[in-house]
Amino acid sequence: MSFVEHLSELRLRLRNAAIVFLVAVGVSFYFVKNYFDLITRPARAAWVIALAGQEPVFRFASPTEPFWVYTKLAMYGALLVSSPFIFWELWRFVAPGLYRKEKRLALAVTCATAACFIGGALFGYAVLCKPALTYMLSFAETFPGGSLHFKIEPAVMMDEVVGFMMAMLLGTGIAFELPVILAVLGWLGLVTARGLWRFNKYALVLSTIVGGVLTPGPDVLSQVLMAGPLFGLFNVSILIVWLIERASKKRLAALAKATGADLVPSEPE
Repeated sequence: MSFVEHLSELRLRLRNAAIVFLVAVGVSFYFVKNYFDLITRPARAAWVIALAGQEPVFRFASPTEPFWVYTKLAMYGALLVSSPFIFWELWRFVAPGLYRKEKRLALAVTCATAACFIGGALFGYAVLCKPALTYMLSFAETFPGGSLHFKIEPAVMMDEVVGFMMAMLLGTGIAFELPVILAVLGWLGLVTARGLWRFNKYALVLSTIVGGVLTPGPDVLSQVLMAGPLFGLFNVSILIVWLIERASKKRLAALAKATGADLVPSEPE
């Protein structure tokens, strides 16, 4: 196709993706209160634990805050629901220009990226959010002192609790992309399994630092809960890169045997 025809094809794909997304937003508004109920469950469970059974209360500072919170949730839900169709439309635009091997690689990387992100988000939702919020809400307490006694009570806003949960899910989802990133770098030859193994002794410290950056809560518990899986994923990545290198050496050895040339690379120092 000509350049103008490519632009016309891209416009068609983007239009189809936009239509599906807007329809999904409209449908999501019908379920948006269910979204809010789902996204705030860890916060409500932490509230009950930290405040000795007190009923959770989420406040709003302005009359428009609930509307915008629900709008954001509807857009997040619509993006999640429509993302397979959006990727399909983009794939139909890109795929004709790829070789068969490139298509397989692109599909494998895309599926692995989606699976790792979803797995990380589920890990953050099921494992990290509740203990992190329990720790932070535990600062609410009563100070006795006769007529001068006072209380520290939480006033959690709707926008704040949703923002915290989305930041936690996004951070853990991005963190769990580590195996995909290192696998791609290993396939490109930019990193090796041996080099990653030598770096392993620093990976634990780096995992703790990255865990502190990616988790919105300042508590040590959430950072440790994030650092452990990150360190484990780094070691899984070493295995994946080693398998990629092994498969590459086998292909080069087979090609060398067929051509009579020495194509197998030597081990790096």
